[in-house]
Amino acid sequence: MAEALSDDDKSDSIDSVVPAYKEEATDDDSGESDIINSAKKIRASGLSYEKVNVFSDGKCAEEEAVNYNNFKWTCCKINDTEQGTKKYYKCNFKRGSNCPAKIYLLFHANNFEVTLFEAIIQHDHTTESEQIGIRIELKNVIVKLFQNGYTTPKAILSELDKLKIIQPKASQIANFLATLRKKLYGPAQISLNYIKNWCIEKSIVPNDPDECFVANYYIKDDDDDPLFRLFVTTRNLIKNCLNSNHICADATYKLIWQGYPVLIVGTTDKQCAFHPFGIALCINEKTSDFEFV
Repeated sequence: MAEALSDDDKSDSIDSVVPAYKEEATDDDSGESDIINSAKKIRASGLSYEKVNVFSDGKCAEEEAVNYNNFKWTCCKINDTEQGTKKYYKCNFKRGSNCPAKIYLLFHANNFEVTLFEAIIQHDHTTESEQIGIRIELKNVIVKLFQNGYTTPKAILSELDKLKIIQPKASQIANFLATLRKKLYGPAQISLNYIKNWCIEKSIVPNDPDECFVANYYIKDDDDDPLFRLFVTTRNLIKNCLNSNHICADATYKLIWQGYPVLIVGTTDKQCAFHPFGIALCINEKTSDFEFV
């Protein structure tokens, strides 16, 4: 019983005669027509309810309802009747469950009390509805195919057919691939705040000499004049600049990121061989951007 229940309410709920309520198969509440005498035969198509608690206000009642008897309850229907508003909840112990247990709150029309009713039926957590979406085992297969270069729904469906695996819908694969790409590569639309957080995370120089890190960055988060500059390198690459007298930095529009050109930064030796220092990203290609590099 909820703590919000007063002593008077507790005694009433125990000593008073508990009326049985019936939920018709059509879920059509018609006021007093759904109040039945306990001696009457209950139709097999409906549910019989018993009163289990009375609350002095709706907030306490709803807080108790969603976690009643340590189960998880989800609101599934609201009906207005002559007695008041009935708010129905179903047991939702797991997504896709078919547990028949139900409760409802009756917000009385003639006072501020709220009564909790519970269906006289046992919980059933052994049966579940058909799984929604792609099975876990199949997701693992799709991830492996994606890592092997099969990056479109059509290509993946073709490989699944070769493997004699039951194929999901192309739309399901497309949705899963979108989620997978976001998980692996981040969101499709990158914000300045995301870039800043990434730069901070990657600013620590790693022990691996071939692992990249952000050597320097500048971000100006301004709606009128947004700006970002960053330079990415590795410990091995940055060694190339120790004995260098000049720096070469240029962009090739065959290599872009989020619509911005990637600047290749390095130097040349006496044989005109190019030795890279790293790569830079700038929102512009102005003198100040190259000075930053």
